Amino acid sequence: MKMFRPLAAALLPLALFIAEAQGQSSFPERPVTMVVGFSPGSSIDLVARTVAKQMSQTLRYPVLVENKPGAGGNVAAEMVARARPDGHTLLVVANSIAISPAMYPSQNFDAMRDLSAIAFMGIGPVILKVSKSSGIDSVKDLVARASANPGKLNYGSSGEGGTPHMATVLFEQISGVRMTHIPYKGGGDALTALMGGQIDLLINPLLGDVKSDRIISLAITGADRSPLAPDVPTFKELGYDFNVGVYYGLMAPKASPTALIDQINRSVNDALADPAVLETLTRRSGIVMTAMTPAQFQDYLLKDMALWREVVAKRPR
Repeated sequence: MKMFRPLAAALLPLALFIAEAQGQSSFPERPVTMVVGFSPGSSIDLVARTVAKQMSQTLRYPVLVENKPGAGGNVAAEMVARARPDGHTLLVVANSIAISPAMYPSQNFDAMRDLSAIAFMGIGPVILKVSKSSGIDSVKDLVARASANPGKLNYGSSGEGGTPHMATVLFEQISGVRMTHIPYKGGGDALTALMGGQIDLLINPLLGDVKSDRIISLAITGADRSPLAPDVPTFKELGYDFNVGVYYGLMAPKASPTALIDQINRSVNDALADPAVLETLTRRSGIVMTAMTPAQFQDYLLKDMALWREVVAKRPR
């Protein structure tokens, strides 16, 4: 019987390939769940629900969105990392997936170790807004006040370690000021606090709340002004090298087969090209939809992690 062992060994890769192919052909077998680590109504929730709706048509099974907020998205990330790697439980991510390793180095969860990149969905600008009751009317005025009174101005965010929080930390470092962070349970709560004058400023995604009689939009990131906020100057115009964007993507449990990852990637990229998706996300919300391969999205995440490691390392303790 020994003479057959080399043949069996040679056939093993073929058997694994066939098994993987069979696994791919059976996907999906039931509804797919996209887990979002933030509250309903947030920008990431909007992206997830818009893309999921279109994917439901191409996959011919419902693609559902489940919100699991907590710990800057880590509750959702750990949930998906422990799920079966069969494509039926996926994680919608934003910048926080790259921020968390620097913010919480002792956590048990590691995005690059426990999750696989599937697809990049898009990126949108962030906008700096102040409460009208603050009396601040420009970025120059904001920086001058913050410089003269370190820690006196307070800013809100969707939570510790989230993109709005860390984007503001980066702005502090670039402009040389220090302010006080007030975290909320979600971006909607932070915006409500800004409108009510409980906080002075907020940096968050552009979502259509630019015009309000209770807030003033001072500056926006991006190479050019947004068509959705044509009167708001870019940070670049104002002389600040601050160009953070909020990006969105999809990840799966680490052991997910390559063929399955590629199949879902194609489904996501097809959804991004759909006119209805473009209308909702690009024309109404300023999110630029960009298709990437899984490998390209993986590289993108690694570069973003390097940026936030540097930002966190420079934070005052």
